[in-house]
Amino acid sequence: MLTEEQVTHFKSFGFVILRDVFSIPELETLRTEFEYAATRNEEETGLFDGKQSQNFSMLGEDTPFYSSLLEDSRFFGPASQLFGEDIFGLEVNSYRYNGNTSWHFNDGASNIHGYGPKYQFPVFESVTAETGALRFIPGSHKESWQKELTQWWPLASGSSRSPEAVAILDRIPSVAIAAKPGDVVLFDMRLVHATYGGSSDRRMSAVTYYHYPETPEELEVMRITAQEFYKSPTRWNK
Repeated sequence: MLTEEQVTHFKSFGFVILRDVFSIPELETLRTEFEYAATRNEEETGLFDGKQSQNFSMLGEDTPFYSSLLEDSRFFGPASQLFGEDIFGLEVNSYRYNGNTSWHFNDGASNIHGYGPKYQFPVFESVTAETGALRFIPGSHKESWQKELTQWWPLASGSSRSPEAVAILDRIPSVAIAAKPGDVVLFDMRLVHATYGGSSDRRMSAVTYYHYPETPEELEVMRITAQEFYKSPTRWNK
């Protein structure tokens, strides 16, 4: 469980870093299962060429340790402490990233009404500000700050973004969270985040929960999110 200081930090800034969550034997198991799932994903979707990022589900009989993480007290405990025990497990995914990921929050522009806790962690290599560490805009999970940021969103995202608009967004103060294998970064899905740098095959994993809706707006966003989530062929492996 989180300390009182960690809870305050999370509520204020939208994230907290948890050090040495996984033991060395657990890391070996994660790596073995990651490689197995990555190979299976290539067989189904095509070889990873280092140019296009891939993501694939780790919820399956062939990845039992990953599959157990949603019920692991090290993950469910802090998640329920922050968001209540009505949270439900959404996904356990792994990623093979290529280069940068642009500024975004998870699950769309109406994310302020659809949210939950997300854990992300490196599996093989340490990450720093220059090599693909998560980069956050602190406090951007809060509605007032997010509204300010999204004034630039139509200009700084999508295929039509201009270099000038991206430069504006990138000048906003942010913090990069260096992490080594074994560490886990916990953040609010509403928090604006990105990654810079990194190799053409940066291997990461994530455990995500969803906050049970409490308002009509949150219920509608969950409905839309669930529809998009379950029809996406990249979310699940056969």
